[in-house]
Amino acid sequence: MSQMNVEQFASELGVLPTVLLEQLQAAGVRKHMTEDSLTEKDKTQLLEYLRKIHGAKEEKGRISLPRRQTSEIKKADSTGKPRSIQVEVRKKRVFVKGDLTVERKTAETPAPLAPSAPPVRTPVIDAAQQALRQEEARRQAELIARQAAELREKRLREKPPVVEIKEPEEPATPPAPVAAPVAAPEAVPVAPETLSAAPAETVAPVEAEAAPSQPASTEGTLHKPAVKPEEKVDKKKKPAKQVVWKEEKVEKRGLKTRGDLTGAKGGWRVRKDKHGRTEEPTPHAFSAPTEPVVHEVLVPETISVGALAQKMSIKAAEVIKALMKMGNMVTINQMLDQETAMIVVEELGHVAKYAAIDSPESFLADTEIAPSELKMEARAPVVTVMGHVDHGKTSLLDYIRRTRVASGEAGGITQHIGAYHVETERGMVTFLDTPGHEAFTAMRARGAKVTDLVILVVAADDGVMPQTVEAIHHAKAGKVPIVVAMTKIDKPEANPERIRQELVTQEVVPEDWGGETMFVEVSAKTGQGIDDLLESVLLQAEVLELKAPKDAPAKGIVIESRLDKGRGPVATILVQSGTLKRGDILLAGAAYGRVRAMLDESGKQVEQAGPSIPVEIQGLSEVPVAGESVVALTDERKAREIALFRQGKFRDVKLAKQQAAKLENVFEQRGEVKVLSLIIKADVQGSYEALAHALQQLSTDEVKVNIIHSGVGAITESDINLALASKAVVIGFNSRADAVARKLINSAGVDVRYYSIIYEAVDEIKAALSGMMAPERKENITGLLEIREVFRISKVGAVAGCLVQEGLVRRGSLVRVIRNGQVIHTGELDSLKRFKDDVKEVRAGFECGLSLKNFNDIQVGDQLETYEIQVIARTL
Repeated sequence: MSQMNVEQFASELGVLPTVLLEQLQAAGVRKHMTEDSLTEKDKTQLLEYLRKIHGAKEEKGRISLPRRQTSEIKKADSTGKPRSIQVEVRKKRVFVKGDLTVERKTAETPAPLAPSAPPVRTPVIDAAQQALRQEEARRQAELIARQAAELREKRLREKPPVVEIKEPEEPATPPAPVAAPVAAPEAVPVAPETLSAAPAETVAPVEAEAAPSQPASTEGTLHKPAVKPEEKVDKKKKPAKQVVWKEEKVEKRGLKTRGDLTGAKGGWRVRKDKHGRTEEPTPHAFSAPTEPVVHEVLVPETISVGALAQKMSIKAAEVIKALMKMGNMVTINQMLDQETAMIVVEELGHVAKYAAIDSPESFLADTEIAPSELKMEARAPVVTVMGHVDHGKTSLLDYIRRTRVASGEAGGITQHIGAYHVETERGMVTFLDTPGHEAFTAMRARGAKVTDLVILVVAADDGVMPQTVEAIHHAKAGKVPIVVAMTKIDKPEANPERIRQELVTQEVVPEDWGGETMFVEVSAKTGQGIDDLLESVLLQAEVLELKAPKDAPAKGIVIESRLDKGRGPVATILVQSGTLKRGDILLAGAAYGRVRAMLDESGKQVEQAGPSIPVEIQGLSEVPVAGESVVALTDERKAREIALFRQGKFRDVKLAKQQAAKLENVFEQRGEVKVLSLIIKADVQGSYEALAHALQQLSTDEVKVNIIHSGVGAITESDINLALASKAVVIGFNSRADAVARKLINSAGVDVRYYSIIYEAVDEIKAALSGMMAPERKENITGLLEIREVFRISKVGAVAGCLVQEGLVRRGSLVRVIRNGQVIHTGELDSLKRFKDDVKEVRAGFECGLSLKNFNDIQVGDQLETYEIQVIARTL
């Protein structure tokens, strides 16, 4: 093999040439320059040196078997709730081979004092075997050199503190230099008798043996050769001090085996198993974290104070303290809403994230059939009629349905969502008639959510009104196409061109003007343009290509719901996909049940309803919230579980919101905010939602409407008792009190008001709130007087002779005494006289005498300013 220099060999090993030079010199190879050539003997000597270093670091013949055990214990947390804790016990068993190292035997035998070691005989081998051994030695040298370089870098990075360990002094004997063998040394078997000796390793580094030219230190002992200062640092990096004791000293020292090779700690003997093998102790030490631990806290919609503290691994008192600083007085079991809990988590230095609750509702997603597996069929369009109040929406549908619905609504205005499906010559169309009054914004938004098309009704004699603009916004927000129906076109004052111009300003451009919106002139009285309107609707529906699966579990939405006295909870449902059959198990929000009966809009019994068909069902457990999604399930137990979960979640959210409002109520009471408490009962849910929304908008900074209870159905005895306890006014909207409640009303004198039109209810509550508001006080200055003379009269006091300069002075007026431009007294006139006669008033330019009530410190030159306070009633 060709020779190479130090630099080439270093590049081949992947280490720095200077590092390799240091290793060569430590191994006894005299190389000083990177250009010096290396022989195979030099490489073998380096390999032997590196092997000794490597062998000193790792003990051969040791096998470690880690073992992990997991158990679970039950323990109560700070809130008293049972909590399961996972405990993991890690054990490591070490098996030591039955042969020891050569150094141990040589450590027990004193080294000879001869200056030179006897020559080592080289075994007689042939040239081929010699070449193979040299090649193997070279490869091993490369590997070990690379490991040595990494070890050196690691030592330089760590640099632990140097701790001196004093040992018993013995006569120092310098170790004899050992010549490096040419070939790799073979393993030397060790007698098994040596296993009874104390386990130890020599602490002398191999560098001392590899460099015999270095003088030995006088501090060396027979069993512990001298160590260089830099080698002491390396010795401290070892995990445990390794010392070889004489047998007689072991007997004397007894249990003093702390820190030896066996790993005994605290002065105790090492534990052994039944086979005599050493067992290493399981580490149980806990080191406190040096930095604060930041937890990622998943916050659900509602969470108790104790549960939130447990998620952050802190005491509940810390969370309560943080909430008190924020102004919330809470207890450990109190529910917090999601927003408040996330603020507390961030305040305490942790990261808050919205939690995805592992709820039973995931069952709905699992049972949902993929759309690709369903057969899609064409369905009828769902058309919502929108527009301003009294613009003729219901009358237009009347003509289409050939019925009279508007006359049945109170006041002639629609206060419920009417859902009808109409069979025409061109196909079936489902119509939703929404109210036009501003209070029914939520109902209109609900209609726009489920609709495919919007017919925007605008009266040709009235024009675009606020609710018309709002309906346009709802349609655009839902990305629903609009068809404009200009009604009342038969009236002489109708002006369709003005309607077009006003709608263009709202970005509704007719097709005649280059837009995309179809405009149709209709009359619900004469029937003009009705066929054109239906044709436009069906044409727009064909463009949309409306499809839905028919042979699938039904899905839909609650259009309206109410509590019927004879039938129980009743809900109007619009089926959006699938087929709803009588007997199906329905889940509608927090309500569930089996469909006992299905009626169409005319009150006829039906057995099933397909897509785009509105039906009225009964059989639910409670009145569902209008706008909730409806799904048909096959498992009644699962439907009940999901409904109960939703009820609990709704209850927790409601309690958390009420708690968040308590602090606000405290501040309102401090500011003397007057509250009008109301209990609202209505015939259908959409009506009480609209009425509650309209009444709550009347609240101001001084007066507030507080709806403590609202519901669907008749006014019951419990409603009257609640009104008695909370001093509330009961409002019945298309709802009456039952017989028991009427007796209680008469005996207790509860204020109960009945309404059938929303205008009247809003106006009366507005008047009541206006009467509760503090009146406005306005000050009017009536006169200005100057004191010309002051008379002191016994039993009367000081009387001022004055000249009225401006206005007039009335008896009993409020007065201010002004001296040198400053008000020194504010009071009331006690008497007013002119020429010894009592008078009611004195006008400007006349003199008078007067006295002030409870004030006599008047002087000549003072000015008196009379004024009166005018009380003005305020309105909303």
